[in-house]
Amino acid sequence: MYFSVEQRNGDDSGEHSDASAQHALESLRVELDAVDATLLETVRQRLEVCLRIGELKRREHIAMMQPGRIHIVHERARQYADSHSLSPEFFDSLYDLLIAETCRLEDLVINAEAVDEAPRRGGNHNGSHNHQVRHSSVPSANVES
Repeated sequence: MYFSVEQRNGDDSGEHSDASAQHALESLRVELDAVDATLLETVRQRLEVCLRIGELKRREHIAMMQPGRIHIVHERARQYADSHSLSPEFFDSLYDLLIAETCRLEDLVINAEAVDEAPRRGGNHNGSHNHQVRHSSVPSANVES
């Protein structure tokens, strides 16, 4: 069983006139907002690492898809879910989304090779242009390197 929901005391109408209940709800929402901020930052950091992995794969000509690694990540998430009485199906779905975004980002980086290696005609290029081109299509990753 995942997360047991204990029976609530009192009115089930959804109306809470009690000020202490409203205060408790607001306090919990503040706590949840802080957890969400941490979660979002952690996902951003994960995507940033994935971009660096994509750059390494491009540079070293390593295949983007690594089925063994995907299996390891999913298995670790399932074990985490099991050990914390959480839904393994939820974590499978969550990691399916994370892995799909990772593949999208790595594909952008790996396919940027054509842009990076394109001959340059005229003008002064200092090398930073390629880095910007490579990441300009992934603003959600907020790359700052």
